[in-house]
Amino acid sequence: MNKKIFILCIFFIVVLVVPFFSKSSFSKYVFDYSFLSAKIKIDKKPEIEVISVSNTNTGYENYANKTHKIELKVKVKEKNIAINNFNTSHIKILVNNETYTHSFQVNLLSNYNGELIYSILITSIYGNGFLTITFPEGIIQDTSGQVNDLLNYNTNILIDNIAPKATCEELSIENQKSKYVINSNEQLRPFDNWDLSNNNTSLSKIFASPIYYPINITDYAGNVADVFVDVKNATNTVLYYQNYNGYRLSGFNSSGEISGKQAILDGTNNKTEFVIACIEGDIPSDSLQIRGFDYTYWGEGSSYTCLTSELESHHGYSPSPNTWYDTSVYHWFRFSRKICILLGGHGHNTPNYTCKGTSNPIPEEIAKQNLYGLSGIAFNLKDSSEYSIVYQICVHDVGWLRASSDGEETTYSHDKPFSAIRVNIVPKSEKKYLVDYWNSYIGTNKMD
Repeated sequence: MNKKIFILCIFFIVVLVVPFFSKSSFSKYVFDYSFLSAKIKIDKKPEIEVISVSNTNTGYENYANKTHKIELKVKVKEKNIAINNFNTSHIKILVNNETYTHSFQVNLLSNYNGELIYSILITSIYGNGFLTITFPEGIIQDTSGQVNDLLNYNTNILIDNIAPKATCEELSIENQKSKYVINSNEQLRPFDNWDLSNNNTSLSKIFASPIYYPINITDYAGNVADVFVDVKNATNTVLYYQNYNGYRLSGFNSSGEISGKQAILDGTNNKTEFVIACIEGDIPSDSLQIRGFDYTYWGEGSSYTCLTSELESHHGYSPSPNTWYDTSVYHWFRFSRKICILLGGHGHNTPNYTCKGTSNPIPEEIAKQNLYGLSGIAFNLKDSSEYSIVYQICVHDVGWLRASSDGEETTYSHDKPFSAIRVNIVPKSEKKYLVDYWNSYIGTNKMD
């Protein structure tokens, strides 16, 4: 490169570029291009934030009724609070956009470094609709006069205090069974051993025999409605029975119907002298087993002949405290074209009737008192893996006793015969509900 050109380049660099990297200028005017940044403190408005919502309706947290508790935890951000009206007088609770007038609690949980955490506890929530919390503008004000913005917080919790409404239908299916369906106007919680539809608005169950008892259906909010299961047309398995207590036998009762109730309705002291029973359908006829205690005028060791069946019976347990009658043994007779097991016998309270082997007739005055008959009874199924048998007796001047089941003896005392009885075969899963229903009659003479 030409030496003269190189020298010129160096000159221009020194003259034109170097002054820009210097804090001072050698020109007539001197510019100081350094700046002082001002420290500006920006004070934000108070802020209100809902940080959590909890509901004691476990598993259905988006629904609640008056029995549940709902708690909100709310954060207030402000270090320099001048006015604090975060309280029940200013916060508004709304259900379906209507002001909730019942009490709720506001409690301060913590206050640290400009953050206050509050608990809002809402109980006994009445009304129906979505739950909203309103934090009005200005309930928090700082020292510079700034206030919080309005906050309308939708909890997404539906308050529902209306029990579900249900309709029922019995549908016939194969093998003489019935499908019982409970339809609801709203979504339901699952119910043990019943099938819940895909949209959760109906329950269904298959029944093999007639039955009548109540169950409770429950909606998502926990509201409960009583629904009576009333299966009438299932004939896959049917239990027939009748008791004789001095009134003319008019036919069989079945599946929980009360047999012998006319004596109770008439207010008489008639007692059950014998019970006959059988089982029919898709089940062996000897599946049904019966035993009981027979209380007679003639006492221990006596036996007598039933005036209706001409079968022999005796005082005390029949056949024994540990054995059963069924249709495979001799102690049966035909009634209304059905082969029935007989327990007890006609003649307990018949004037001048006597036991076998002696001459000990019942005096007419004793017979009028109707003191004798069956005082204890038990039913059983040979195979109780799928079904139970439930039974209950009504005793004169005592009322209904506690319902018994599956071979358990029911008796008030062996010297106090019963007047009426009811028996039913029930799916194992439904036994509790039937027993609870019948037990609601204990001590009464209800015959409905």
